[in-house]
Amino acid sequence: MLNSKDLRRSCLVLVWLSCCIAAFGQSRIARQQAEPLLRNLPAGLVVVTSTEIPAENRDSIGRKLGGKIERLSNSTIRVHGRPIQVNVIVAADDDSADALWTALNRIKRPPFLVRRGREIIEYVADDDALARKTTWESGIEPKPKSVRYRVTAELATVDKPDDTAANPLFQAFIDQSLRPSPETASRIAELASKFTFGKSLALRDPTVSGDTKVRFGPAPIGSRKAGEKIFYDFDDLPLRHRIPYVKAIIETTVDGDDVSTPSSRPKPVSETTGISLTAATPRWPADDSKIRELAESITAGNTDDAAKIGSILAWLTPGKNIRYEGQTGSRWGTAKALQQKFGHCWDFSDLFVTLARASGVPARQVGGWLFGTSGHVWAEWHDARRGWIPVDPTGGGILPCGIYHIAYFTSEDGEMPVLYLSIPKIEIVETR
Repeated sequence: MLNSKDLRRSCLVLVWLSCCIAAFGQSRIARQQAEPLLRNLPAGLVVVTSTEIPAENRDSIGRKLGGKIERLSNSTIRVHGRPIQVNVIVAADDDSADALWTALNRIKRPPFLVRRGREIIEYVADDDALARKTTWESGIEPKPKSVRYRVTAELATVDKPDDTAANPLFQAFIDQSLRPSPETASRIAELASKFTFGKSLALRDPTVSGDTKVRFGPAPIGSRKAGEKIFYDFDDLPLRHRIPYVKAIIETTVDGDDVSTPSSRPKPVSETTGISLTAATPRWPADDSKIRELAESITAGNTDDAAKIGSILAWLTPGKNIRYEGQTGSRWGTAKALQQKFGHCWDFSDLFVTLARASGVPARQVGGWLFGTSGHVWAEWHDARRGWIPVDPTGGGILPCGIYHIAYFTSEDGEMPVLYLSIPKIEIVETR
């Protein structure tokens, strides 16, 4: 049983809740319907567990914090695939809410602590981005219409990647930064040998995303535009484990609307190759007879491009035809992903672009970071009236593209070498 000595040792709500649950067990603390604050969550948020803490423990916690608690719950939810613990404290009155808020602010600060009237929400997590996203997506606070981000990323200058080695190499760099060892260094060298490195870095044209600014360290010696990409050329680059890299600082504003770049072109043509963006490429075999047959079956009866895209996204709903599983960061290729019927975000994006092009709808690929989650790859399709419209094929388009999709790579042919040497630092500069 939890005793008063345990309570005196810490005023952290997490400790008390953990002790309560361990001490009373499921026979004393029954699982409840989801915490009221977490009911009717939007797509991408799922309640895993939700428990209301018994009155005797709730009252003990309130006395320690200096305010009366009317209700206290402990829940775990998944936000776009990532778990976070949410503790909700409902104060009995305004004075108690003030006292509880003051006490909790001594040990925790926003965005991990949010107050809404007599409700105090505490997040148990070590990622402020995940906490912010939980607050916005759950409706605890209004979601901004636009967010300006500053992304600081160490990007290798890759000429030719190895799709199967990119994510393991990234993970090896993270491991080496946390726990350096000769074994991990050897692993990095082994994986790096599968790549061809150069002195150029290709990023999404800053004018595509509107108010975007890019700085580098070291500074480039020149740049050249190729379609929706700008290639930045460098001379003397720093090396890490013999891999050349550049520090990129990208400031970009991401709006909550769904239009990327207006265009009046009915069937866009790549400025790089002069080829229609409905054409097949080695990465996207849209002219393969079996894939064309599949695309026709998926979009049967749809003559409007938007309806075709809707059908393709619905077909890609994870678990329906393609499972979301396998190696993290995988890129198996369209044919293999279709054959094995599973993959990750890059695979879903490849499948979407291939099927869209096979259906006669211009499409291209977009990459960057999903705020509060990880590196991510999604896509854009072209509407003759509205321009390029971003969609997220991972999840079958259920998660709309918006303020969390930070784009800084674009590909019109499927070639998009991406290799991070560390986890990017993502800061919110401004919200509107």
